[in-house]
Amino acid sequence: MPRLLNESLKENVFDLCKRIAGSHQIIAACFYGPWVCGYADKKSDVHVLLVLDKFRSKLRSYLKPLNGINAFILTVDQGAFEGDVNQGLLGEFVTEKITFPYESIVNEKYLRRQEVKSKKRIILELLENIVLEFPELSHELRIQPEYFMHEAMTRRARVFLPVTYTFLNMLRRDVRRKNVESMMRGYLEAFSELAKEGQITFSNEHIQITDSLMNAIRGRKFRFPLFLKSFQRVALLHILSVLSKMMKPLAYDEEVFTMSNRGFKSEELVFQLEDPKKYLLIPISHGFVTLSDKTGVKDFVRKTVPGEVLDMKIKEVGGVLNAVYLLTFQRNHEKQKVIVKKFRDWYGFKWFPLALWALGTKTFAVLGRSRLEKEYAVNQFLHSQGFPVPAILYFSPKQKLIFKNFIEGENLTKIVKRIISHKKEEVTAEAALVREVGRKIAEAHRLGVALGDCKPENIIVTKDGKTFFVDLEQATRDGDGNQAWDVAEFLYYSGHYVSPVSSANAAVLIAKEFIKGYLEAGGKRETVRKAGSARYTKVFSIFTPPQVLLAVSNICKKTGDE
Repeated sequence: MPRLLNESLKENVFDLCKRIAGSHQIIAACFYGPWVCGYADKKSDVHVLLVLDKFRSKLRSYLKPLNGINAFILTVDQGAFEGDVNQGLLGEFVTEKITFPYESIVNEKYLRRQEVKSKKRIILELLENIVLEFPELSHELRIQPEYFMHEAMTRRARVFLPVTYTFLNMLRRDVRRKNVESMMRGYLEAFSELAKEGQITFSNEHIQITDSLMNAIRGRKFRFPLFLKSFQRVALLHILSVLSKMMKPLAYDEEVFTMSNRGFKSEELVFQLEDPKKYLLIPISHGFVTLSDKTGVKDFVRKTVPGEVLDMKIKEVGGVLNAVYLLTFQRNHEKQKVIVKKFRDWYGFKWFPLALWALGTKTFAVLGRSRLEKEYAVNQFLHSQGFPVPAILYFSPKQKLIFKNFIEGENLTKIVKRIISHKKEEVTAEAALVREVGRKIAEAHRLGVALGDCKPENIIVTKDGKTFFVDLEQATRDGDGNQAWDVAEFLYYSGHYVSPVSSANAAVLIAKEFIKGYLEAGGKRETVRKAGSARYTKVFSIFTPPQVLLAVSNICKKTGDE
């Protein structure tokens, strides 16, 4: 492909820029568009960005003849240009000329610095979106650097569809590598600055969001100042004044793309861009999966189990609000068991009683994706801390599936029922298990985790006496916020197995053993005291016998006063 951007052309373009600038100082100038990106032909226009000092028009375009072709020169005032770089005040119509491949004519250092500034802002904006969209998952995400480049393109294309042809042309196979390297240089410099500021960290060339940045994002109050709205209205007038002239270069990009993609349907345009979520990685037990992963059950077996798989069976094992399956298969003469959980959205009748049940006390995650995210992220965090939860084998975000190790053992519900139906001296071992559950919940609380759903049925006890927590879809890493709920739910829910005509003695034993273990492991007395308050007893009053509710509540309150 011929290369037009030679020194002679640069001199001719610079002379043209000086004539347009007149008495205004030229701050910087650069080439952008097809010739820089490598998909131009001999008759393609040359595109130039010209930054001038104190340019009254703020934004203006010129189309000038030059050596048998045309030069399209987009001229912008320095203040307006830097406003677009720092805050996107011109809708990034100007900034995009330096966030995508460009070649400097005048003042390369200035342009490079503005490029890095704009990419640093883009990175922070996209990180903010990740934290708000994936509040729990953002703790665990590993982000490949290319994500920001692709996500910036995708968002730009959705706002201004015609520019999509430009992106598709610059990413076609023969020019992709050069253009990606050009764009990523500025991002890499921006990453380096953000790392020095403590806003991101690097892990095996992946980017992670720091807790300090997450906390800062969640603590912001989002307000849109009135003066900014009026400024953007003025900016829009400037953009509209040059938009009609900018459409000619975009029409050329469309022509170049459609010539090599016959039969292409324009309504599928944005979907031709790479899915940025393929660059968002989620750690699992044997590597990573991406947020774009669509793995189903059979795909999981094929991907993760080497060798021949025999006698594969899928059996539904429970779940009212979700579908839970036990996947079994033979591999190398060994029987393998995996729990597969499908997260549905909670709508209509299934969700309403649950919300009513805990109204004003506990907020439940409703959307399947939100609960999937919590289950994965908190499970992964606790597992990394040595807390007893099943290992996550695979995670399929698009299918809303989680694959986990099957824990062989006895459901704690059976143990609680034995305590209730037998004499105190006959259930010493069972009482010790309840004390151990209290210890483990305290350990989770010390890690800043509220488990969210501590019913005995969500706890498995193995043959060697270890307790595993197997349902974390309502868990949060929120400090003390919902920890009293964990204590209250375990105690009052255990107590609901007591007959309405029986004494509360067994429930009292369970409460005392649990609280003993909870406090021994560093649980807060204040948390136990809160669990005894009316805020929690009212929630469980609809199915826990009143004599049990009162007895357990009093124990919690007295523990808090000690």
